[in-house]
Amino acid sequence: MIFYNRAKIFKVAEGKPSNIVRIFKMLTYDEVPKSRWDPIFKYSSLDFNGTSFMLHPDVLLYNSYKYSNYDVAAYITLASLRSYADYLVNGTLTLSLEASPIDPRGYLENAELIPVKDGVLHFLYEETPHISIQH
Repeated sequence: MIFYNRAKIFKVAEGKPSNIVRIFKMLTYDEVPKSRWDPIFKYSSLDFNGTSFMLHPDVLLYNSYKYSNYDVAAYITLASLRSYADYLVNGTLTLSLEASPIDPRGYLENAELIPVKDGVLHFLYEETPHISIQH
């Protein structure tokens, strides 16, 4: 599980999906830049801790080759809108469609990543039990 600040990631990444995914990967795997020319160098000294959470970020990133950076960034963004308190109390890993600024069915290139059932967004790599991927 990781905690992150979606707003700061979005701002620093200048809204570019590839940069959002790059920063999220850096946070998930505790990556450090190999040199000052490494693409993550400019992000490595920034603090992206926040109240947004993702239970299985490693599984999302492991499977990210199946999706566009745009869809993975949308997944990260929409997952950030979930309540950690609801997760602690009820184990809720979904997000109501009313609480979402978008309907992912018309927004994502691959809608199976965040299916909508009965007015609730389900996060494909959060709800099913997975073995954590060690990277």
